[in-house]
Parts: sequence; C-alpha cells; structure tokens
Amino acid sequence: MSGISGALRHWYFCVNEAGFEPSWPLVEVAVRSALANTRLEPICLYNGMDDAQVARIEALGARVIRHRSRLEDVLRRGYGDLYDQFSGHWLRVDIPVIETTETHVLYTDIDVMFRSHPEPRRMPRVLAAAPERYRWRWPHFNSGVLVMNVPALRALQPAFDAAITARMAQGWKPPGHDQVSYNGFFRWRHSRLTHGLNWKPYWGDNPEAQIIHFHGPKPAHIHKIKIGQTDGMLPVYQRLWRLSPDGYTRYCAEFERYRGS
Repeated sequence: MSGISGALRHWYFCVNEAGFEPSWPLVEVAVRSALANTRLEPICLYNGMDDAQVARIEALGARVIRHRSRLEDVLRRGYGDLYDQFSGHWLRVDIPVIETTETHVLYTDIDVMFRSHPEPRRMPRVLAAAPERYRWRWPHFNSGVLVMNVPALRALQPAFDAAITARMAQGWKPPGHDQVSYNGFFRWRHSRLTHGLNWKPYWGDNPEAQIIHFHGPKPAHIHKIKIGQTDGMLPVYQRLWRLSPDGYTRYCAEFERYRGS
C-alpha cells in the first residue's frame, strides 16, 4: 500500500548483533506494544549474522531486513574498535534508501512503548522530531522518534552522507553517535513533532502520550534505583528519576505488562 493518504504504516527500528542480548527486553516490549495498540507494521533493520537472533525478532511479529550501513567503512574509521558495539545507531540513516512503498514512515529507538497509533498533526516536508530533554528547547531535537518523509530524505541523502563522512574524519569519539549528525544537518530543516509522540517518563504522567520513550534510565535501571542498587549507575539516571517518580512507576508498570514469560 502507498502512504499517500498520510497514515503511518511502517515502523522501523534497528538492532545489531553485538548489543542484542541486553537490548532484548526493550525490543520485546516495543514490538508487542506496537502490535497490541497500533496499526503499524514493525520492520527491524538487523546488522549481524546470528540466525537465532533474527528468528527471535520474527517470532515477535516483526519483519527483519538484514542490513549493513552503506557508510560502514567511513564509520569504522571513525569508531575504531567500538563500531560493532554501536553500529545499530547508524542503520536508520539508510531507511530512505530501503523503503520503497511509503511516502512517510516512523522510526524509533528500541526503548519505546506504544500506547496508541501514532498520528502526527501533519506529515513533515522532510523530518519531524521532538525536543531532547527539555520540552521547550528548540531547535535541538531527539532522534529517538522520527517521522521521515522518504522521498525528501532520499533526495538529501548524498549531502547527508557527505556531512557524516566529514564528521567521522575529524577528531571524534562517542558519545553523540548519529543524533549529533542528524541535528547538525537537519536542525533548520525539521518540523516539530508533538511531544506525546516522544514522551519521556521524567516529564511526568501523560494519559494522552502515544509513544513513551525511556530516554535515559530504562525500566531495569528504575528497578535498581528503587531497591537502592545504584553502584556504577550514571548519576544523571537518578536525577531524571527524581523529576517524576510517579511517572516512572506508572510507565514501568505498563512496560512489564508487555514482557514475555
């Protein structure tokens, strides 16, 4: 089906072999909540060779596309030995090349939970995204949830590739990953996405939020914070938790309902 009507049908997320096991509970909840609460078709871009991992993703109900970044040589030079660990971050850059039927698609990171079908107020001319940590701080945006205009991004792909290549050639090291490149290139090109399509738990309880994004501490971290096991944990995780303990408690309880047995 074509995406001409404006409804989002394809949802992309990305997984790499090296980070699969620790990420599995997040993938599980993201896919199960999407299938339960939306009309989206889950599509996983998978960078790896493990057939068993692919089978587990497919068993959840997602379509898997095995894919290696078109810029892998450039990214390996930039990351060095860390590339395999973080390669999944960069697969989303290729979505406009991979997608062939829809004019607009949804991308999210794996640490999300769907509560209803995502319905942007309007489809973007290029890219739509919500703010990073502070709801009022534009134009810097969080790339964990993106509504992509596929033809527009495909037309900009050569220029975006060149910007990424130039960045990787400079003195650089993680963190930052692809979000820095997205903000650097699309800062003045992107449209504003409704906050409820990328709602962070530390923003508090929002019954109308369509996508909960566990940006920062994940439910496993929140469990450890609650029982006092915070040794080695990033201090910012505890600070974010303190912004809305009630919000985290509610969203983590919802998260657990989608976990497998």
